[in-house]
Amino acid sequence: MSRSDTDPLWELPRPASRSASAGKPAKSRRNGKGQRQPADTDPVARVLVDVPLAHLDRTFDYQVPREFADTAVPGCRVRVRFAGQLVDGYLVERAATTDYTRKLAFLERVVSPEPVLSPALLRVCRAVARRYGGTLADVVRLAVPPRHARVEGEPPPE
Repeated sequence: MSRSDTDPLWELPRPASRSASAGKPAKSRRNGKGQRQPADTDPVARVLVDVPLAHLDRTFDYQVPREFADTAVPGCRVRVRFAGQLVDGYLVERAATTDYTRKLAFLERVVSPEPVLSPALLRVCRAVARRYGGTLADVVRLAVPPRHARVEGEPPPE
C-alpha cells in the first residue's frame, strides 16, 4: 500500500454542528442590542464629561443614536462610556460633523431630557473656571443642582 504526498497521515474527526437546524446560522454572542444607527440630523453630540481631571477639561464627541434623536437636546444630562466606565455628562452641542477621525462611541442614555445647562449658564461657568483656575466640569457640577427625578416628573407651575 503506497501513500501519496497529498494524503494526510491521519484523519481528524470533523466537529459536529452546534446549531439545532443545519439551515440557520448560529446566533451571535451579542447582547441583543444589534447595530445602533446614528440620528438622521446632527448625529454628533459634544459632551462635557463629569471628570475632575484638568487635562480632560474639554468636550468629547459622541454619536447620537436614532432612539435619542428627539430627547438628546443641548443642555440635557447624558450618560456616556468614558475610559471604560459609565460617567455622567452634559450635552453641550449637537453638530453634523466632527473633527475626530476614528469611530465615535454612542451616547449610552439620556438621563433627563430636560435641559439644565443653558448656553448662558455655560458661558458663565467657562468664565468662572478660567478666572479662578478650576475645571469646567467642577464649576458646572456646583452650578447645576443635582437631579431630582420626582421634581422633573411634575408639571411646570402656571
